[in-house]
Amino acid sequence: MKRDHVGKNLALGAAAGFAGTALMQGMMIATRKYTPQFLPPMRDNPDHFIIKQAERLLPEETQKKIPEQMETAAQYALAFGYGMTLTSIYAGARGERGNLWLDGTALGLGTWAIGYLGWLPATKLTPPVWKQKPKQVLPGILSHVLFGIAAIGLFRLAQKKL
Repeated sequence: MKRDHVGKNLALGAAAGFAGTALMQGMMIATRKYTPQFLPPMRDNPDHFIIKQAERLLPEETQKKIPEQMETAAQYALAFGYGMTLTSIYAGARGERGNLWLDGTALGLGTWAIGYLGWLPATKLTPPVWKQKPKQVLPGILSHVLFGIAAIGLFRLAQKKL
């Protein structure tokens, strides 16, 4: 990949990751509303958990002054930042090469694995996946794969247009 394309690919990757994350957020909202039995058992919303951990580093008086709307905005920023960052890393590393379906699936599975095989059980927000029912694991894998395919597809489309 040419050096001058790296910055462009990182920016396009971030934009595509934002769109892919919006799709996945929509799927998660629909699942919570219509089929909550397909959600993994979760002690707390991961974004809420991270914000609360960060707030604990602040003086108590400062913590009390943080408006709830700011916490909510920060939670969404974390979710979107996660998807944007991982898609940008892909875009910077792979660029024009690769197969949409394989790369999108790999991005989605990697994103899922970082959370559900990594930091979520490590922080005890979720039990390990092998202690969950398949109906609680498979929809999360599928939604992450759809995220990856959508993000990579949008990245490739934007590359061709710009």
